[in-house]
Amino acid sequence: MGDTRQDLWLWEHSERVMRLTSMLAGLPELDGQAADLTALAVAALFHDAGWVLEYHQNRFERWQLLTRPTNDLQRELGAAMLMEEAGPLISGPTARLAADAIRHCNDRKTNLLEARLLAEAEALDEVGVMYALRQFRQYQAEGRPLQQLADTWQRQKEYHYWEVRLSNSFHYETTRELARQRLEAVDAFMTALARDLRGDDVRQRVQPAGEAVAPESA
Repeated sequence: MGDTRQDLWLWEHSERVMRLTSMLAGLPELDGQAADLTALAVAALFHDAGWVLEYHQNRFERWQLLTRPTNDLQRELGAAMLMEEAGPLISGPTARLAADAIRHCNDRKTNLLEARLLAEAEALDEVGVMYALRQFRQYQAEGRPLQQLADTWQRQKEYHYWEVRLSNSFHYETTRELARQRLEAVDAFMTALARDLRGDDVRQRVQPAGEAVAPESA
């Protein structure tokens, strides 16, 4: 029998991105530019659809959903599904704009506002606590120990991975600053995880069994 388990991972991601696009449409940096909110919402709901199609083609396992950046082919598949499924339900110009937003959201140089906002929303969702959950999901599926989760984060900090990521992933300073704040929350979580894995808080309070006790002075 096929695997019929319900997995909301991808759907919840699309739903979060949809909410973020609506809020980011009010960014102060837009300076009065008005995005098509309907096109944005539809684009956000379908921008992951390429993953769905490839999953049903048995290209990868369920746990591999969103474990790597969505490629241009998957974007094109998502845009095509949008036109097929939502195209008859909304106006032609709105559907085409939503599809174009999906097609161009991987292009950092795009001038299409809806594509930029879609990319900005997705980039923001990929940082913060959602990053930790995504890594945990992947590491559990791959049979890796929890310690690797904390170690990977530490290495990323040492190599300034997130500084480069913030510089390259965001168009606007407002979203870049929001991402910094989210990463601070992840750092606090990872610090706590590393502490708990090592038992540092217990070690500080309790004399470890078997540890030599210094003799009292005569």
